[in-house]
Amino acid sequence: LTVHLRQEIDRLNIILDLTRSTLKNLRLAVAGTVALSGDLVDALDALFDANVPPKWLKKSWESSTIGSWFQGLLQRYDQLDKWLHRGRPKAYWLTGFFNPQGFLTAMKQE
Repeated sequence: LTVHLRQEIDRLNIILDLTRSTLKNLRLAVAGTVALSGDLVDALDALFDANVPPKWLKKSWESSTIGSWFQGLLQRYDQLDKWLHRGRPKAYWLTGFFNPQGFLTAMKQE
């Protein structure tokens, strides 16, 4: 289970880094510091329409709106943070894992 936790944290960190860099570059593009590339235009259009940017969807989970996607991000972070700092929880949110089958296999092996 420790290996599974590490893999889930690594995967969430990839999404957090992608989200952070996209938003940082969008802020710079709006200020005129950097040019708007194709990915930034797609991200800006998606966020304006309250959708998840396509580049984020490739690395993360399906969601209909940016609000529900961000809520899922916070819930996933919270589940992994509690598991890491407070120990194993008594119940798990299976759909909050990137690899729920890997989690079930790890549980079975233990």
